[in-house]
Amino acid sequence: MDLLSPERTEAGVQRLLAAPRDLLACGIRVCPQGGTSAGVPAHRALFREYAQLVDVVTAEALDWWAETLAGRRAATTDPELAEREAWRGRPAGPASFPGLVALVRDYWLACDRVNAALGEAERVAPETLLLDWLRSGNHRDAVRVLACMPYWPLGLDASGGWI
Repeated sequence: MDLLSPERTEAGVQRLLAAPRDLLACGIRVCPQGGTSAGVPAHRALFREYAQLVDVVTAEALDWWAETLAGRRAATTDPELAEREAWRGRPAGPASFPGLVALVRDYWLACDRVNAALGEAERVAPETLLLDWLRSGNHRDAVRVLACMPYWPLGLDASGGWI
């Protein structure tokens, strides 16, 4: 059961990139995907910082996930059952690593703060900065792990602001 296969990774990426658009049906304003494709200097600086950190945290998440799998395998003689049980217990797999969840939240909110100071045409959707931009660099593991997230780990306050 390879939930990090190229096909599943691409499906996860597309799901996450489209997810904020679901909020439009509720009347929530979301940052348009696309915008200025390269962002403004503040977006690019934020992305450079995030990209460096996400690679480190992804490596930690993969180590943590390997330990999780090893623990499950030690409890059974069926390696496939052990993997299924690990995924059942942690449906986001390595993307449920608390450090990765915190990093995604922190940088989503940072991107939103940058966007708040810009005109709509200059904004970059947080999901674009956090995931889509990673695909054009040497961040294969980070993309594969992030694609395991079933949803972005954020919510909205009563005013429609990200929390």
